[in-house]
Amino acid sequence: MISTPIAIILSLLGAGIGYLVKHFIEKRKELLSEVNRERRELYQKFVNLTIEILKSTKSDNKYDLVGALGELFEFFKKYILYASPNVINRFSDYFQYLYYIDQNPTQKNTGVHFRKLTSIMIAMRKDLGLNNKGLGKDGIYIMRALISDFDEIIK
Repeated sequence: MISTPIAIILSLLGAGIGYLVKHFIEKRKELLSEVNRERRELYQKFVNLTIEILKSTKSDNKYDLVGALGELFEFFKKYILYASPNVINRFSDYFQYLYYIDQNPTQKNTGVHFRKLTSIMIAMRKDLGLNNKGLGKDGIYIMRALISDFDEIIK
C-alpha cells in the first residue's frame, strides 16, 4: 500500500524533472540557433568589408588595410557579443599588428598582414562548423582568388 503512493510520487517527480531538462535543452538550442544565425550574418559582413577594402585600396601592388581601421572598429563593436573567444583573440591579434605597423611603418609586411587577416576568417569558419582543410597556414589561400600578386605576397 505504501509503495503505490511512493511509485506515483516518484513517477510524477521523474516526469517533472524530465520535462524541465527537455525545456532547458530546447531553450539552449533556440539560443544557440539565434547566436549562430547572428554570427553568420556578422561574419559575412566582415568578409564583405575585407573584400571591399582590398578592392578599393589596392594600388601598385600595395594594400592599405590600416586606412580602414575605423570600419573594422565598427564591425568589432557589433560582433563582440556573438563571436567565439577564438575569433575575438584572432581579431585582437590583428588589431595589435595594425597598431604595430602604424607605429613602425618600415616593418610592414604584407604577407604577415594577410595571414593575420585570414586567420580571423579561419577562426570564423571553424566557429560556424566549416572545414578549413586545404586553406593553408592561417587560411592564407582564402585570399588567393582576390590577389593577383599572391605568390609574391606570401613569401
